[in-house]
Formats: sequence, C-alpha cells, structure tokens
Amino acid sequence: MTILTFDIEDWFHTHENRQYFSGHVWKELPSRVECNTVRILEMLDELELKATFFILGWVAQHHPELVKRIHAAGHEIGAHSYWHHSATLLRANDFEKDLVMCLSRLHDITGDQITAYRAPGFSLRLKDQWAFDILAKNGITVDSSVELTGQKRKPPIVVEAGDKQIIEFPLLKSVFGIPYSGGGYFRAIPKILHNYLFSNEVKAGNNEKYRLLYFHPRDFDPKNPYSNLFTLYRNWLNSYSTDTCMDRLKSILSTHNTCTIGEATARYKT
Repeated sequence: MTILTFDIEDWFHTHENRQYFSGHVWKELPSRVECNTVRILEMLDELELKATFFILGWVAQHHPELVKRIHAAGHEIGAHSYWHHSATLLRANDFEKDLVMCLSRLHDITGDQITAYRAPGFSLRLKDQWAFDILAKNGITVDSSVELTGQKRKPPIVVEAGDKQIIEFPLLKSVFGIPYSGGGYFRAIPKILHNYLFSNEVKAGNNEKYRLLYFHPRDFDPKNPYSNLFTLYRNWLNSYSTDTCMDRLKSILSTHNTCTIGEATARYKT
C-alpha cells in the first residue's frame, strides 16, 4: 500500500526555536498555508485521488474555510495537534488539552468525529502508553505518530489502550536509515535514489509493508519566506527543491496506487 497524507501547517510551524514562538508571533507572520494547500487540492483533483489531511488546530482556527474546502472535496480529515508541540515534551494533561482543542475545532467546522491523529514530527514512541491511552479516550482509532528505527514488530501495529485498540501506521525508514517518503527528505534525495527506493522498499503483494507519503504545504512553495527566527539550515531546508517537489510527487502518484489512512485501516482489518 502507498498511503497518501498531508500535514496542514504553515511554513513557520516548525520545531526550531519553538520556545520563542507563540500564537501571538504566528499571527504577525505572512501566511502561506491557504494558497499552497489549494495547489495540493488542485493536484489531487487533476489526478482524481483522495488523501488524508492531518490539520493543525491553529490553522483550522484561523483558516476555517480551508478546512471546509478540504472536507467538501471528500478527503479524510485527521488531527495534527493544536500548537504543534512535540508530543513527548508535554505533560499528559497538556497533551490531552492540546488534542481536545484540535479535535473540537475540526469537529465544529466539519461536523465529523475525528478518529485519526498524527503527532508533530512523528514524535510519539510505541512505549508512550500514556499518550495512546489519551488518544483512545478521545476517540482516536488510527494513529501515525511513530517513526520506526527498527522493525521487531511488523507494521501496522495494534496498540492496546485500555479496552480499546489503536491501529498505528508508523513512518518506516528505508534500508539506508532515512524516511525517504516525504518532507525535506523527499526533496533532498536525488531522483535516481528515489526511483530505487520506491521500486524496492515495498514488495508487491506484501500487505504488511507500505509506503507512507507525508508532505506539508511548504514542501511545494518556492516562495517560502526567509526568517531570522530560523537557523540558516532551517531556512535552506524550507526552500530546497520546493520548485520541483510537486512534479516529482505527481510522477510517483501517476505510477503508484494510493489510499487514505482510513482506507488502509479497512484493508488491514479485512
């Protein structure tokens, strides 16, 4: 399976210098999330594909019409936290408050109960039972918040959370130890290596392995602003190969069948 997902956050929603960032600062920065997400939606319409959109609560709060547009186009809506904090840096009660804020905002806009979640930066670990318990308590049944460095357990993974279960679709690293299938890694890896990885990492007919494509609106924006709030490396990464990323992704999408994370869950259960 090739699971197609997008994390809907703005160019300034990163983990660098997070201690200096707040919603007050964000409101003063030029937003690019709406125009870039519309480009994603137009690409998916062109290719007649559906995807899972993990939406940041802060973005939903400030761009509700964008959420409505994603929902009206028939895409799956998931939660991506409210404030974009790394999950394991939060205390349990703060993690739950952040989750509930995001879920409530998305529910108010779409009318749907949100059942899929992704932590910022794939920052959960399988050993973080407290977090999975909170996710299950609040109606999450599918998660994609873990980055696997080893594969002692074949994914997807069933995580027991009290009397409930969460299906975890972790981000899988390649044989070279990098998560090649999204974000800055996708943009930085040479095309010839991409072709090799996408041809060999997942064997046909093996439903226990999958690709997890994950992108952000900023990955497709050649006009990402430069900011002195970021390091030189983060500014470089925010702009590297953003002008060719969409064409490269479209090439992959035209040759690989994709599904939403909800569809992947249904296949797994059957």
